[in-house]
Amino acid sequence: MSLSKRAQSGLRALVSGCLALALGIGITACGPADDAPNPPGAAGAGYPVTISHKFGSTSIPAPPKRVVIVGTSTDDLDATLALGVTPVAFFSKDQSTPDARYPWLAGRMDPAKTQVISSPSGVDLEKVVQAQPDLILATGDFGLEQEYPDLAKIAPTVGYQTEWGKQTWQEHVRVVGTALGKKTEADRLVADTEGKIAEVRHRHPGLAGKTFTLSLASSPNEVFTLVTPEDFAVKQIEQLGMKLSPSVAGAEQVSGSPTGKLGAERLDKLDADLVVTAFPNQVAQQGFEANPLVRRIPAVNHGAYVTPDMQTITQLRFPSVLGIPWALDKLRPGLEKAAATP
Repeated sequence: MSLSKRAQSGLRALVSGCLALALGIGITACGPADDAPNPPGAAGAGYPVTISHKFGSTSIPAPPKRVVIVGTSTDDLDATLALGVTPVAFFSKDQSTPDARYPWLAGRMDPAKTQVISSPSGVDLEKVVQAQPDLILATGDFGLEQEYPDLAKIAPTVGYQTEWGKQTWQEHVRVVGTALGKKTEADRLVADTEGKIAEVRHRHPGLAGKTFTLSLASSPNEVFTLVTPEDFAVKQIEQLGMKLSPSVAGAEQVSGSPTGKLGAERLDKLDADLVVTAFPNQVAQQGFEANPLVRRIPAVNHGAYVTPDMQTITQLRFPSVLGIPWALDKLRPGLEKAAATP
């Protein structure tokens, strides 16, 4: 998460993970996890459907039976699984979770039924053809501008709306729901997840008006911290009643990124009621925490200091429908401390 280029290809690719598990060609038909046929209502009801996106419009003539997902993130994967459909293949550009066992998908994705193909350098079109898709979901695919023309020749392909990484998690869910013939279920899923976020806020009323910072200390002397309310992570935490600390407003903003850069002599700018900081390794964490300016931050001393792993930071910055409750639970100890602090 140098949160600039890494916030695009790097952070999402670096942190969400590169799925390197190859399960062979024996892939199953698309259907709910219990192996029953897909139940999109009456056979063919509501089809064909047409979905407009950046690359044109995609017509899906009938309920899809073999769904393939291409992504640098798990947006489409989350939504598909949450809607009860098992994709036959997931082509992942993620480079840090080689087995595709995302913790928030535990018990939901069966590697015996969903073939995972690591594709950090681009999708292997021959393997896409071998998967025999009748629908390709690629709204989370960084690099789709180059790949869309070829993918669309294989099967109806749904891309992102305007720009990679700009769709909200709600939009991802609803687009996938439309493609799968599950619009009602998608709306219900969005409402249920928004309800879980609201539950966290109601459980901790003391968070109202409290400040937070969210950062990555890439080294003891270089910290990248979010400085704009437009970032999805900031929006998500602000839904809990909190607000981004004004102390980071003066950080030198990284060009083309929602982050600012702080040197070791300015780490006091991270002061807030809740301090969330991730580290790529233990050396970076030890150096950060040894800084006298960090040691003087009250939140660090009374427990409102959270050091989540990189998957948690990525899930916060690029939230997916099943990952949101998981990521918020990872912040729970810090949220509780911040809420209880006068």
